[in-house]
Amino acid sequence: MKNKKRTIVLLTITLLLITFLYACSGNDSESSKNNNQENDESQPANNSQPALAEDQVLNLTSSADFTSLDPHHASDAPSFDALYQIRSGLVTLDENGEVVPDMAASLPKVSKDGTVYTFTLKDDIVWSNGDPVTAQNFVYAWRREVDPKTAGEYAFIYKSANIKNAAKIRDKNSDMYGKEKKIGIEAVNERKLKITLEKPTPYFLDLLTFPPFYPLNQEFVEKQGDKFAMEPENMLFNGPFKLKKWNHGVGWTFVNNEKYWNADEVKLEKVNYKVLKQQNTAANVYKSGSLDFLKLSSDYIQLFEDSGELHTGELTAEIHFIRLNQKHEALANEHIRDAIYNSLNREGLVDVLVKTGAEPARYVVPKDFAKGPDGKDFRSKNPSINKMSLEEAQKSWKKGLQQIGKEKVEIGLMIGDTDTNATIAEFYANQLEENLPGLTVTINRQPYKSHLELEGNRKYDMSKWGWLPDYRDPMTFLDLWVTDAPFNRTGYSNPEFDALIKKAKNLGHKPKKRWELLQKAEKILLEDAAIVPTHQAAAAYVKKPYVKHIIVRNYGPTVDWTYARVLKH
Repeated sequence: MKNKKRTIVLLTITLLLITFLYACSGNDSESSKNNNQENDESQPANNSQPALAEDQVLNLTSSADFTSLDPHHASDAPSFDALYQIRSGLVTLDENGEVVPDMAASLPKVSKDGTVYTFTLKDDIVWSNGDPVTAQNFVYAWRREVDPKTAGEYAFIYKSANIKNAAKIRDKNSDMYGKEKKIGIEAVNERKLKITLEKPTPYFLDLLTFPPFYPLNQEFVEKQGDKFAMEPENMLFNGPFKLKKWNHGVGWTFVNNEKYWNADEVKLEKVNYKVLKQQNTAANVYKSGSLDFLKLSSDYIQLFEDSGELHTGELTAEIHFIRLNQKHEALANEHIRDAIYNSLNREGLVDVLVKTGAEPARYVVPKDFAKGPDGKDFRSKNPSINKMSLEEAQKSWKKGLQQIGKEKVEIGLMIGDTDTNATIAEFYANQLEENLPGLTVTINRQPYKSHLELEGNRKYDMSKWGWLPDYRDPMTFLDLWVTDAPFNRTGYSNPEFDALIKKAKNLGHKPKKRWELLQKAEKILLEDAAIVPTHQAAAAYVKKPYVKHIIVRNYGPTVDWTYARVLKH
């Protein structure tokens, strides 16, 4: 029997959907740019630069604390967002989202066959304690990441990068297992670094902007032991900022790193973060003037519609989906998965509940994210995958129940502990229960860290989640789902899908063929209903008019304030 609260929510959502269907004839959103960078840099008539405020301080918020600031154990957006600011790699992203040198003096020399990258480091780069950043720092960090004893959260991405021997070092069946010194990186001298790939990798430079490829100071890390990255005093920094204070679960403070090679161009002196899990609290804090920027969930957009500070509508590359754990008897049945996949009103979801300009998604590789060798968007070939009518979905549901010998099924839906997650989860649960007779959905609300751990241990039935790209290529969304991949976490396994991904990874020198294989692989993944994509997110945020050059990116940090500045106000 459904509880009273669920019934009230269902009635409310139903009325909203009726209103939506009655009032709206379409959803013609503009296509997004690569970066949601501001275009409000108004200049005085005399063309002089706006005056900066005396105190260059930003006040921001996060809905969750860091899980880890060890770059080899971080796996979530808050942690990576911090690592992008306090650490630096060979290359980084400029304000337009283009890859540019950072610790490297220039972009690399690349061999004719596309497998050897040679970097020369800048002369004046140092850690926050004054030690030089050397080529050996990169060698140590990469070896530490792929070493099975480290159990690095993102060690798999070295295999995705096709770095020489990375796969074998991680393969227990290989005679090279655990021999991390065989990884394809070499310090030619203190300033020169040679990286060897097993095959050409079109997205390799994009990958190097990602924190798991950043350097580490071996002497410092080993001296810290188990305390490394646990507190600010247990860290060294080589990025534009340093972590000054970390009040676990409450907030943290970054300050300008005066030893960063480009410190003169970094205007911010301090960035304060508060952990505010509930959006209503964050909205009130913003309205009070204590926050300068705030990402908004749909419920709070209307509060700021007349403020002149609201920004919406630009698609991001974040895909939201529901993981389906095939350890559950019902979810192991493809007909039942198909029914769940096709029983959600995605259009109503984005227009009535999300309301940010998000797009309904029956795909996992986002729109306006990656273009193929023909210059066309990846989505142009298959704009929608595995689409069937509700009547067909209900037939599939009945067939699946017959095959598992059940008339009723109970399935849990795990979500994070925010109000927005709860609202959307109620929508999912109501849609599924209404459209699939005999199904009961139980919502299981978990703190962020517990949600991650339970997913990792496959102790869930369905799980609401999202994925941000690690680099600008469809592969970052697709090789997640190969058999036993670390973030698969569903038990999904299809040899044909695996073979296509493996073959595509060998076709860096044949971009047209590679593109075709990736599009085919995505189609197989979703026709199997391995996961249930629901929508592609769009940026929705409020920002004080005196704050300039905050960037909401397509990949990399979700919010990049490296270039931000505060004007007099």
